[in-house]
Amino acid sequence: MDLLVVSVGTIGQFDAPDELHRSGANAVELAPVKPDSPSVDGALDRRAGRRLVIDADLAGLNLVLSRLMRRGELDTAETSVLPRELVPFLARIGVPGDRAGRLDVAVHGEPQLVGVIKDDSGGLCVDGATMGPWDDAPQWWLRAIVDDQRLCDGMARSLTVRRRGPAELEARVRTGRFSTTSCRGRSLQLACDDAQIISDGMPRERPRSKRTFWSEPKLWQLALP
Repeated sequence: MDLLVVSVGTIGQFDAPDELHRSGANAVELAPVKPDSPSVDGALDRRAGRRLVIDADLAGLNLVLSRLMRRGELDTAETSVLPRELVPFLARIGVPGDRAGRLDVAVHGEPQLVGVIKDDSGGLCVDGATMGPWDDAPQWWLRAIVDDQRLCDGMARSLTVRRRGPAELEARVRTGRFSTTSCRGRSLQLACDDAQIISDGMPRERPRSKRTFWSEPKLWQLALP
């Protein structure tokens, strides 16, 4: 197995190429990149059909997958991940919690389509997104519909959308200090007063008043045990 390791931002305490060699990889090339699109695209230009190992935090993983999607390669590129933090969705689908297990899967795992959440701004979510008032107000007006189920139409404190499977998402609205409502489905449609959206830990630069999220189960091939 030949691998290209894209390491986003500061390289951690581990030496991924040597570790992957010890796990059985044939040839490993390390491509350190800055957390910006041109740097990531430059590394992806060198992939040449090799399995892509993404060494990054959640925001960095989102960046690399977003660039693959914009290049039309997310459904065909074989990838594996060395996450630097706990990502609940990845743990849920079987990505090992220990470094040794992740390295072994990076080399020997079988690619499976695990999908992403897409949104109508051209973005994606690996794990999920949160939304709240753009200003410091304690609540704001929100209408949220999951498939054909009305989740909220009134004042709310926050909304979260999380992945539950390749074709399923869960939306949860907090309407009071201890009051929440949730439902699951394939898509989430939102209309609201100006809101801050944070996708996989990355805040959007401008307020949003409309957004649609939906599951794309046939995107993203990820190596799993």
